[in-house]
Amino acid sequence: MTDDLAAAPARSTPHVTRPRVLLAAVAVLTVSLGILGLVYVVPLQTAGTREVLVGGWDAVALAVASVVAASVSILVLVLAVRAPGWWLALFVPLRLGATVAVLGALFAALLSAGGTVTPLVADGCRTGYVVAERAFLFSASVRVLRPDGLVAEEVASLATHDGHTPFRMGSYIAVDDDQVVEVWHTFDNDRERLTADGEPDAVLPRIVDAADATCGVPGGREVGAAPVPPANIPVPPSTETGEGPAQEPARDTRAEVATMAATALNAAVGPITDAAGAPVAVPSAGDLPCDGSTGLALSLATADNAASYAAILAAFDAAGYASDRAIQEDLRSNGVVLLSARDRSSIDGLLHFSLSAECVPG
Repeated sequence: MTDDLAAAPARSTPHVTRPRVLLAAVAVLTVSLGILGLVYVVPLQTAGTREVLVGGWDAVALAVASVVAASVSILVLVLAVRAPGWWLALFVPLRLGATVAVLGALFAALLSAGGTVTPLVADGCRTGYVVAERAFLFSASVRVLRPDGLVAEEVASLATHDGHTPFRMGSYIAVDDDQVVEVWHTFDNDRERLTADGEPDAVLPRIVDAADATCGVPGGREVGAAPVPPANIPVPPSTETGEGPAQEPARDTRAEVATMAATALNAAVGPITDAAGAPVAVPSAGDLPCDGSTGLALSLATADNAASYAAILAAFDAAGYASDRAIQEDLRSNGVVLLSARDRSSIDGLLHFSLSAECVPG
């Protein structure tokens, strides 16, 4: 009798486990079907312009994972449910069909594996865009997405060769010029040919969010990407202290910024207008901000953009500003005021100048 009592719990274990397995399978099946439905409903309601995006999982990855989970759950259900007597005639084909479905789902997962979702980074900052890449044999899908919660809008589709995924490999250049984000990427594995010359492969509207003043988007600073000053640009004068060089205290630099902005306008070939065709005027020094920093941006259309651009840079050179060159950007600095200049005549017909400096009211 003692042996029978000891064996009783062991015999009852399957009766306890089976309902739990069935409940877990039903829960997984419900969640999987819900995700699968959402993945298909969102594009239908937005004419294919939007899709579900969850972290590094795009719509394809979510759909395949949901199908695999759902098919496995169905197989568990048809295997776990008891089929006494003549019910076997029904459940044997169901079990075979569920097994085939699982194998098919796993094969689809194998074919679609390797997809990645990579944040698009410009100058060490996340731009708010991501790039979904998926390669298969000698072809690849490269799409630029703009996430908004759990939904993302496709804003660009890019071409590559031989299944190349440039953004996953980091073989691309993105430049943020305060108005748009310009992107160049390699079409194959030859990174040495990657340059920012010529027309960009994609021009994206800049995403701005005041929640992150450093990078423009919340959490925008890419991990490990510290701000790096442009090469060869002089830093503000410093004085030696016992603890190393100390920066010269910032001062009210609004007058210098306004003066150099006026110098730029005076050097340009008139007439000078903005994007709307209105005359451009430089604000007075008192109208500029001075809350730790100051600056202004100028967008100019002139009678001769090429001549105006060269003349403005020459005017800064004559004023003692040191020069430097970044990707499609000319830099000038005297250690206090920094000029960033871009000639975008071939894109929007304008010259873009940005003047900035540290500023503390006197």
